[in-house]
Amino acid sequence: MGVIAGLQFITLIVLARILSPTDFGVMGMIMVVIGFAQAFADMGLSNAIIHRQDTSPDQLSSLYWLNVLAGVAVFCVICASAPLVVRFYHEPRLQNLLYLTALIFLITPLGQQFQILLQKELKFEGLAKTGIASAVANSVVAILLAFWGFGVYSLIWGQLAGASVKVILLLKIGWGDWRPRFHYSRQDIKGYASFGLYQMGERTINYFNANLDYLLIGSLLGAKALGYYTLAYNLIIRPTSMINPVITTVAFPVFAKMQNDRDALKDGYLKVMQLLSFFNFPLMAGLAVVAPLAVPVIFGDQWLPSVILIQILAIVGLLRSIGNPVGALVLAKGRADLGFKWNLSILAVQIPALYIGAKLGGTTGVAVAFASVMAIYSVFNYLILIRTLLGPCLRGYVMSMWPSLWISGLMMLAVFATGMLLQNATQLTALIMQICCGIVVFGGLVLCSQRIIVSEIKNIIQN
Repeated sequence: MGVIAGLQFITLIVLARILSPTDFGVMGMIMVVIGFAQAFADMGLSNAIIHRQDTSPDQLSSLYWLNVLAGVAVFCVICASAPLVVRFYHEPRLQNLLYLTALIFLITPLGQQFQILLQKELKFEGLAKTGIASAVANSVVAILLAFWGFGVYSLIWGQLAGASVKVILLLKIGWGDWRPRFHYSRQDIKGYASFGLYQMGERTINYFNANLDYLLIGSLLGAKALGYYTLAYNLIIRPTSMINPVITTVAFPVFAKMQNDRDALKDGYLKVMQLLSFFNFPLMAGLAVVAPLAVPVIFGDQWLPSVILIQILAIVGLLRSIGNPVGALVLAKGRADLGFKWNLSILAVQIPALYIGAKLGGTTGVAVAFASVMAIYSVFNYLILIRTLLGPCLRGYVMSMWPSLWISGLMMLAVFATGMLLQNATQLTALIMQICCGIVVFGGLVLCSQRIIVSEIKNIIQN
């Protein structure tokens, strides 16, 4: 994940220098549609394979071919609905771009089950290799085509290249251990249907929750405004989407194996929260305070409207980083129904909140509304989900994150003060000094007050 995050960040910098905010906005529109379709791509059955500990070879074969057929169906639906998407966004260029991007649903299902089986058996070395190779292919193709003037098409071909490389490597790794037979029976998937339907419904609603801001900005404010928002959102959410899976991808199959031991689940979940807050909190605080210098220095002055969005969305990133892990807990307990109901209630609140934000304050209004509703969700996340699944554990839950919170707050103040003292220095010099100050202050406070977690992280890395 470290390699992938580095590659994606470098790619984002290079592409932001070559492509326009409008290109990023158009790609943002496309990815909303593609991401929504991905909720249906495997019928919600992949996580059911991890949850169930007794899957037979016949069931796996039936699920594999069902997944492939679902990919073909999603491809057809996207192509058929392309004119409606064009009309919704008022962007004629989208139609041909969607036809091309939809090819990913003919590619991905061929290797998806192999990825799930590797995750279930905790074989993460193979997953790491495929992830890195996919990211390299994506970055190389996107950057080369952008330099050659392909515009937004460079982003799409990069996605297709990454998906193709990933599938090829998953087939190579997984084919030796498991080969799906030409077998399909409705009886084989019967026990997975209810779990899969709830999971599919939850993913659909969850994706709307996560991308409602993109939908509203793209439709109401246009591609250029969405481009500024996309850059800010990527900088804030991408670190969380890289860091959290390092732990939660492992946590899900591990939690599933101990799903009947509540005490063990509680200890494991609080440890996950402690580790995630340790990495995410300082990162979000640091990004918020250095954004006024980092954006013009790294991406160029044309992206300055993204600064205020980064600072507001840092709150969203911080709160999402501590809300995201509950999904692994819900699925491990087999409570896909609970996750579905939770996300449905979130959607009912978020639609009017973000719409009002967009109407009153444009992209900034959307960001403020998003941060506000995320703060509300965080409270009910404990009351409705965590307490239901683990029992009362408020003190442990808060204390698992408290050290990272106060240390990140002090670090943020120190970085801000450094920027104020260096107002007369060049932007690059001031940015470097702020980053160094943040690293030194955070590292020093952690070493002085949190030696236990430092020792645990050191042991994890060594092992």
